[in-house]
Amino acid sequence: MLSVIICSKNKNQLLSVSENIEKTIGIEYEIIKIDNTNNNFGICKAYNIGAALSKYSLLCFVHEDVHFHTYDWGKVILNFFEQNKGAGILGVAGSKYKSVVPSIWAQGLFNTDSLNILQHYYQKVVNIKTTIKFDEVKTLDGIFLCCPKIIWNKNKFDEINFDKFHFYDLDFCTQVGQHNKIYVTGEILIEHFSSGNLNNDWVKYAIKYTKKWLHILPLGNLSRNQQRSIEWRNRKILFFRMNILRYPVIDILKVFFSWNFVSNSSFYNIFGFFIRLFLTKLRIIKTDKFY
Repeated sequence: MLSVIICSKNKNQLLSVSENIEKTIGIEYEIIKIDNTNNNFGICKAYNIGAALSKYSLLCFVHEDVHFHTYDWGKVILNFFEQNKGAGILGVAGSKYKSVVPSIWAQGLFNTDSLNILQHYYQKVVNIKTTIKFDEVKTLDGIFLCCPKIIWNKNKFDEINFDKFHFYDLDFCTQVGQHNKIYVTGEILIEHFSSGNLNNDWVKYAIKYTKKWLHILPLGNLSRNQQRSIEWRNRKILFFRMNILRYPVIDILKVFFSWNFVSNSSFYNIFGFFIRLFLTKLRIIKTDKFY
């Protein structure tokens, strides 16, 4: 038995995913629809409201712009939590590492990211599968988050710090992950019809997440070289994103030189970065070759 909680802003998408869930879930369930058409509150508050209204012991927080391709996926969830009593959250896309530098949940490496998803990027659909059954991770993408209600009761979504629609998922996973394990399953295939929007709000909440959890970041066990590579890559991506969004140069540099900059950088990386940046500004190399 499963309580499915959806924060809805689009009635057509809500109707579509509701019909899809009815056909595919394969167990007794309820859908709790939180109407947020007018953006009256952030997704954390919507999810907390929905979870408080739920009647079942397992919760599933799902975006409305998805389609389940796996039949009886509800049974996968029930069986998983019955067999893994210490598990905190189950998702379909996550990573074994979270950098101290503000970033998305994915770290961009085959050996860190674990997912099973059909993702729409612009006009393309990409089938990404790197996990077969269950894989332990540190972060999850918020399109699909399942947890026992008792876990939510102890770790409610932080609607104070994350009052819009970014980083609620990473924050929730980091909170739960202090005492319980986080997993990705390859036994449930979901199609996701939109990609994330790395706008000004994203930058704001990415930095807020890092500041909140700085005392435990980074998360995950990687070699020193792997960590340095990921941290440096994410530092460049954040710099580039803030530049695109036209942040003041001084604000970009403050962020760029933060969060263990010296220990996670090398002279070669720094020198090469600024050379490429200079060549980009002179339009000698294209922006998409910046990295």
